[in-house]
Amino acid sequence: MDAKHIIDRYNVGKGQRSNFESYWQTLHDYFYIESEDLNRSYAQGSELDAKVLFDSTTLESADVFASGFMSYLTPPTSKWFRLSPRSRELREDKEVMGWFEDVADECHLALNRSNYYDTMFSNYKSVGVYGTSVVYAEEDLEDDIRFYNMPNKQVVINEDSKGRIAEYFIEFEYTAQQVLEKFGVGALTNEMREELRPESSSTKKYKYVLYIAKRSARDVLKKDKKNLPIQATWVDVANKQVVDESGYNEFPAFCARFEKRPFIAWGFSPAMKSLPFARVLNAMAKTNLRGTMKGVDPAVAIPSDAFIMPFNQNPRAVNVYRKDKMTGGDIFSLGTFGNPQLGLQSVEYYSAMVKRVMYNDVFLAFDRITKQMNNPEVQERINEKMTMLGSATGRFISEMLNPAVQRTIGILMRKGKLPPPPDALIENPDYEIDCISQLAQAQRRSEFNSLMTGLGLVGQIAQFDQSVLDKVNADKVVDMGWDIVGAPNRVLRTDEDIENLRSARAEMAQQQMAMEQLKQGMETAKIGTEADANVAKAVAE
Repeated sequence: MDAKHIIDRYNVGKGQRSNFESYWQTLHDYFYIESEDLNRSYAQGSELDAKVLFDSTTLESADVFASGFMSYLTPPTSKWFRLSPRSRELREDKEVMGWFEDVADECHLALNRSNYYDTMFSNYKSVGVYGTSVVYAEEDLEDDIRFYNMPNKQVVINEDSKGRIAEYFIEFEYTAQQVLEKFGVGALTNEMREELRPESSSTKKYKYVLYIAKRSARDVLKKDKKNLPIQATWVDVANKQVVDESGYNEFPAFCARFEKRPFIAWGFSPAMKSLPFARVLNAMAKTNLRGTMKGVDPAVAIPSDAFIMPFNQNPRAVNVYRKDKMTGGDIFSLGTFGNPQLGLQSVEYYSAMVKRVMYNDVFLAFDRITKQMNNPEVQERINEKMTMLGSATGRFISEMLNPAVQRTIGILMRKGKLPPPPDALIENPDYEIDCISQLAQAQRRSEFNSLMTGLGLVGQIAQFDQSVLDKVNADKVVDMGWDIVGAPNRVLRTDEDIENLRSARAEMAQQQMAMEQLKQGMETAKIGTEADANVAKAVAE
């Protein structure tokens, strides 16, 4: 596509996105006020507008949502993914499995060294509030890889026929100096050249659109930037011209959607469902605040011939009333006739509903539990709660986490920071990414429970018929359980090592049995000799 075609398609996408923007702005005002405004003119600090908020539950619920996903899906303090070959035969190769574990360790180290986890917190929060979040990753000289959480108002996404994001249009704004640094002198317009003069103090920014998609036509034998599998075209929006055309080996942009509807590229979020409760909660909090103010600083009445309308019951309000013999012309406070307790109960109810819809009860499963529980019960409760996030977790892994790991591996490989692969991988280099964090493992908990239930059944039958144990292959049980719980494979022995160990153990057992038999034979001969001696002695006497 030429520059005009890219800009036209980007503008069409912006028009389709505008239907979401007003709703996103409302969600921003209730759940995520520190993010950029969506459909308002933006200036730093202007987004921190809390005029609709009289309770902080919505803000807290979004933070708990993001923190929960961070802690249980991509924890910075522990390994949350592993690599393995697609081939079952290669999974039996200890050298291959060791290499994949070394690569995974390097990837974890690179992600910890970069800003990945800072970006992911904002990403999870954006997905929880807006339903959609886009992360852009590029190579970095110091940290190897750098991640950027792109605001939704700067992105247009399009799907392919299978519902996967196939095209990204990302809007950037650069000053003249930044344009020179990124694209070189050839991308500068006359206006930009004037702004680069030493006497100029202009900070004007110019819009550029980065178009990312799979390259439809390329020469696979060439490795130059215009023949890489992923196309990257930079377009000067004002002048409608391409300023740079390059490419990537992996998709540099990843889009996560919490919930997905067919034929709609943008996602849907828990905050969208929680918004009615959020509105009522803040309305009730405002009412309770006014009621409390009336109780602390009530309206007063002063004497006159009659009340002067309108009657005002706001805090510190003054109402004039007709004096008579009963009142004596005194100044007194007007009583409050509301039910503060009912208001507090309403606030508590709607606060709980907001937190529930935002899955806070999943990540804070033990916040209100006071009874003592053993460790298996605790683990079971966690897994039971986390299965509620099964579809969202699967979408996170496939749309956001796996592409980020693939991008990291590709960058580290090209930088020469990965160990050389074994010869067995040269012909079949395909690999799989398995998420082994607690949230991902909770989705496989039913498989593990079925395995343990089956073993328990066999154990009960074995109490009266030991031959049933021959039915179970203990090695396969260990392999399957090890895979489900995500334990490291490097601590397991290979089949060859196990066979050698068992052969040595059997040989030792045979030697020990032979020694026992020899010992028993010697004891028997000794007893026989002593018996003969006793008989001879008796005959002699």
